[in-house]
Amino acid sequence: MQVIQVTQRYFPNIGGMEVVVQRISEMLTMKGASVTVYSVDYDHKLPRQQKINGVLIKRFKPLIGTPLYVPEMNFVKHIRKENANVVHIHNIHTLLPLLTSLLKHENQKLLLQPHYHRFGQTPTRHLFFNRYKQLFHILASRHIDCVVVNSSYEKKIFSEDFPECKNVVLIPEGIAVDELKRVRWSPETPARILYVGALKRYKNVDKILKAFAKLVATRKGNFKLVIVGKGPEYLQLVDLAKGLRVEDLVEWKYGLSRYQLLSEYAKASVVVLFSLLESFSIAVNEALLIGIPTVVLNFGAMANLVKAGLAIGVSSVDPDEIAVGILKAIGAARPQIRENLGVFLSWDEYTDRILSIYRQVEE
Repeated sequence: MQVIQVTQRYFPNIGGMEVVVQRISEMLTMKGASVTVYSVDYDHKLPRQQKINGVLIKRFKPLIGTPLYVPEMNFVKHIRKENANVVHIHNIHTLLPLLTSLLKHENQKLLLQPHYHRFGQTPTRHLFFNRYKQLFHILASRHIDCVVVNSSYEKKIFSEDFPECKNVVLIPEGIAVDELKRVRWSPETPARILYVGALKRYKNVDKILKAFAKLVATRKGNFKLVIVGKGPEYLQLVDLAKGLRVEDLVEWKYGLSRYQLLSEYAKASVVVLFSLLESFSIAVNEALLIGIPTVVLNFGAMANLVKAGLAIGVSSVDPDEIAVGILKAIGAARPQIRENLGVFLSWDEYTDRILSIYRQVEE
């Protein structure tokens, strides 16, 4: 089987979606498929074309970068020459799914993995995204053979907003189950509050900092905040930490190896995520599988975890409420995940389900 994966960025670029696309591609290759990844992240630091772990990556210059990712004309020429059975496109929040749906051959099957969270990251982007969705309804939806969503929340909002896409299949994203089961959770003192993710406005890391400052001011314990990630908000967040007079209690980290990241998980007393725009969170699920108390929003993509009693929920991004949630989590019992591993799919199980869908749409 020949498969094309279309995404805006690919390894060594790192992010939640990049990890998913890399894992799918490499696991499909191990299972005998021929996989080519089309990405729009060529910047002279990366080769135009290379193989990594059996996956052929073709990189193209972005005529327009984030958030639209409009590729150079060479992208059109190359993808039209491909004879792959399945074209698997990622992230409906860029223009790549619309463009690719119009370029594919009639006999190629098209699978969309939207990573959909309904809203744009800013009011302006949300306005343009709503216009884009109208074009997607008209031009792209009829070309899509299957939509793969990663949570019941994403399935609900995607089906509501794109009712013409009938074949919507829920597959929870894969996770390194065996690796995480081997991590020995041993929280350190002072209690380490851990955030893992991009430093972007919609992630509400500023609210985490303000909640942390309130915890420190209460003197109800000794705390340290560990922020793992990078992004455009970094300098503003560093300044905020200084303004809140907690800069000496905050550790900033990025570019960690997998071993280093797992070490941060192992030392953490609590993991936090208060992003408003998520369809799924690998960081939250990894923390839960290790057995770390976790605090999330009790609505949106994380609501099911709170409802199941696996995570502690807060109903807003108000720093006072976040601080209360963190204190509650630090004193809480470990989430009972290890006894219920059926909640998670390994990457091998996940890829088997993706392969099964490829075969179904080909029939």
